[in-house]
Amino acid sequence: MEIKLIDLKSCLTDYRRKAEHRKASYNLAPRPLNAAEVKVLTAALKLPCLNTEKMSLLPGENEASLAELVIRLLREEVKRGTFPASYAKAEGLAEIIKTAQLRQKENPYLSSTEALELLFAMQGGAAVSSLIDLFAKEIFSQKIAETLKTTVLITKQDFQQLVDLAAENPHFKEKIDQLMLSWAHREFAAGWQLSNDYQGLSLRVGDNITTGHLSPSKNANSRTDQPLHAQFVMDGRDDEADLRERLAELKAKTTAKQTVIFTAGKALGEGSSRKSATYTMQQLLGKPVAGEPEKKSGGVVIARSFAPIFKESLIASGMLPLEADTTAIQEGDSLIVNLAKKELLVNNELQIKLKLPIDYKLKKIAAGGMTYFDAGNELQTMALNYCQQAELDCAAIKTPAAENVSFEAEKPAQTLAQKIVAYNRLDGKDTILPGETAQVKMRGAFSQDTTGPMTMDEYQAMAGEDFGAEFVVQSLCHTGECPSSVERDNHQFLAEFVSARGGVCLQTGEGIIHTIGNRFVLPTDVIVGGDSHTRTPRGISFPAASDIVAGVMKYGKQDLTMDESVKVTFTGQPPAGITARDLVSALVVYAEKTVGKDIYNGRIIEMEGLEFLSPDERYILTNAVAERSASAGVIPSDKKTIAAIKDNLNYLQSRPDAAISPAVKNTIAAIKSYLANPVLFQADPEAEYAAEIVIPLPELTEPLVAKPHHPDNVATLTEIAGEKLTDVYIGSCVGGDLQSIQSAARIIAGHQIPASVNVVVGPASRDIYQELIVDGSLEKLTKAGATVIMPGCGLCMGNKRRIGHGATAFTTTTRNYQSRIGPSDSRTFLGSAQVAGCAAVLGHIPSSKEYFALYKE
Repeated sequence: MEIKLIDLKSCLTDYRRKAEHRKASYNLAPRPLNAAEVKVLTAALKLPCLNTEKMSLLPGENEASLAELVIRLLREEVKRGTFPASYAKAEGLAEIIKTAQLRQKENPYLSSTEALELLFAMQGGAAVSSLIDLFAKEIFSQKIAETLKTTVLITKQDFQQLVDLAAENPHFKEKIDQLMLSWAHREFAAGWQLSNDYQGLSLRVGDNITTGHLSPSKNANSRTDQPLHAQFVMDGRDDEADLRERLAELKAKTTAKQTVIFTAGKALGEGSSRKSATYTMQQLLGKPVAGEPEKKSGGVVIARSFAPIFKESLIASGMLPLEADTTAIQEGDSLIVNLAKKELLVNNELQIKLKLPIDYKLKKIAAGGMTYFDAGNELQTMALNYCQQAELDCAAIKTPAAENVSFEAEKPAQTLAQKIVAYNRLDGKDTILPGETAQVKMRGAFSQDTTGPMTMDEYQAMAGEDFGAEFVVQSLCHTGECPSSVERDNHQFLAEFVSARGGVCLQTGEGIIHTIGNRFVLPTDVIVGGDSHTRTPRGISFPAASDIVAGVMKYGKQDLTMDESVKVTFTGQPPAGITARDLVSALVVYAEKTVGKDIYNGRIIEMEGLEFLSPDERYILTNAVAERSASAGVIPSDKKTIAAIKDNLNYLQSRPDAAISPAVKNTIAAIKSYLANPVLFQADPEAEYAAEIVIPLPELTEPLVAKPHHPDNVATLTEIAGEKLTDVYIGSCVGGDLQSIQSAARIIAGHQIPASVNVVVGPASRDIYQELIVDGSLEKLTKAGATVIMPGCGLCMGNKRRIGHGATAFTTTTRNYQSRIGPSDSRTFLGSAQVAGCAAVLGHIPSSKEYFALYKE
């Protein structure tokens, strides 16, 4: 790339302009460099006179030479991994090194040894292919070989380059063999150690801090800008609105040995599976990472209980989540954490027992999170295979996953969830017990558009190449309406990124990720998704934050720690007018009557006795386990499941990308193979459960509704009848299915919706929308005064469609947390589409009598 001095000055001036605007607007440092900027900077190092001209980049900063500014930006403001900017930096630095070493012409501003150190500081990813190229040219080959021993972000393609080089050139084989032995022995992990003691001051928050409070949905378009997004923390949580000010005061009081420790009540992080919530925690609590713009690491979080997804997200990010009875801990208390004793000392007086993550997860935290830990495990596995084939001695070495494998004397009885997970184990064992960690094949992953940009950032940060999972489905369902250019830009980026790596990206308006993504899933599958409602009605699915989803996309597998199961048995048949959505609330009611509704937290809910439900209705039940803070939900598959899979095969074969998308082609082949020999798992009769709950369906004599501000705040219609409404929404993944909207349309047909009530209907997918046109349901709804919107998430997330101040809404959405879909003074009731249809007609929540009078089969 040839540039002139004027081009460099233009680039730096533009950078300064953006820096000044960001400083003035948000008091934040500039964003990382993009690939075009990096190319200008590396090319500029060929220009003369960079030492004679000066300028400043940031407000209030002293002037420095252009050479100093260019090198500083390259050192500090480029992301690590396989981002386009990372490749631009690596290629530019490698060119400087080769020019110096092969042409004996050192760069006047950056010597070849200095450029090499900058390459080493990238810690793998895009730098590795350049380092291997230098190694093959015998440029700094010894230094490179030694540095690669401590590098784990090695792609399969780069690893294969080393294998090929060793096979082709005996001169390099000895060094490469030593490198492989080092990787096989995990020498790269020598420094992965946790401190035993952590000291700090307590930043005390209350109960039920959701991911929506840590990462407000209405600010979703700033999530990948981690420092900016963190400024919105607690927006909508009025009692914690001053959190950032309190944090600053506490930081000012800490000593050199202390930090601020986030201390919470129960259910910390419930709600959506937003990696951005963890980003916020890192920005608040972590320390800056040298050479990694905007990145922070570390941090300790203590809570009475965590939502499972959020806890796993903290671990994956290298943060330390600890469970303890925090009732007596106050703001500003002095805290000392002792991991060896599993003890928390408060104000040097009160001793509180701590519950730590399991040892395997502590090792992951010590590595700085899953990016390096999982990459290290994969690298070690590849190196062990190389050593075995090369007959190098490493037979006794095991990976951390292999070290966890132990066989029982007798085969234990298995729950349904255990059978599905064990079926996918990759270590040769065919059972799994609660608490056991195993490496499991995960056939696919779901990604949606508000978490997708974070997922793809994580994917590039972990040096991802083509997808290793059999299928990746990316949706554009949360922001399909594109209210600004930002959303449309994200859509185009996601479509190109996912398609180029073998995944399939749905079109805007094609459907909600769960609705369409479920069509890719088999009863034997384990999958993950970047949305907390990734709860498939067959197989088993685990919602996860963006880095875990990215890991499954990259490797097609993941280390999974098996949770306990709670067995829920539905008996009898529900009375007419009682729907699958009412069974959702019954999960809460009958748990509360027997073992307490917290029994579901962190466990898998196994539901039996639901044979009478359609596959779509079963999804309403498995979806509902998200609001119970359960890790997963499963229902036994049967003949209805097989019929649904056959329909899904027809759907996939009729897709326009069926012949070109690897994700679609792989799934078509997998479904055909499955249908040739179907496997329908059932729990063993002797299987053990954390609890067993029985729900007699004939006892449900009237619909159940969740009151503000929590899905577990359940009441009967009789208790809340007459509540005046301003808004009714019929839609989302569990209210926008065909049967639900058809039922609501039959109730609303022939009535006129009161002008004071805004009624909106959002089908879950385009094919549902089309069927509703054909059968006349949409005509019935619109004639009555309802608005029908583009298929997608609609109001549910609250980032693109909101309710107003002081509003009271009845919705079929999944959650009604304060400020989720409206201001903090608004209220949301949750229930079935049938109740919503009655509410739309009446303008208030119906009584039981009114409901049954209006209800139509």
